[in-house]
Amino acid sequence: MHHDAKRFPNSHVFDPDHYKGETKLAPELAAAADYDRRDHYGYGSGRRLCPGIHLGERNLFLAIAKLIWAFSIEPGLDEKGNPIEPDFNPLTGYSEGFLVCAKDFPCVIKPRSEARWKTIMREYEQAQEVFSLFDCPA
Repeated sequence: MHHDAKRFPNSHVFDPDHYKGETKLAPELAAAADYDRRDHYGYGSGRRLCPGIHLGERNLFLAIAKLIWAFSIEPGLDEKGNPIEPDFNPLTGYSEGFLVCAKDFPCVIKPRSEARWKTIMREYEQAQEVFSLFDCPA
């Protein structure tokens, strides 16, 4: 479904421009049953559509937006200081099985500024206070 050669030239290549100009959220596209415009089927379709699609998509957006706001994420460097490009090949760059994930790749993750680092640490400490209120089995 996600590699339809009729819909995308180079359908097996990671290209965010595949969806350029599409601004509707997944719940809107799923509700309209406009299968030609849907960008993914991660939340299912038809009668099997995830009832938490709204919550899931918004939480993903917030999490990714916060990561991009807080951190500079760059390719790792080899011994000569050259960037190491991640492996985007669908056959070699990802794990196999029920849950498909990107394989480990070197990268450099740094806070974007001292002010953002202070915000991250302040919010981390606040989260620790909240989580300390709950029992967590070891």
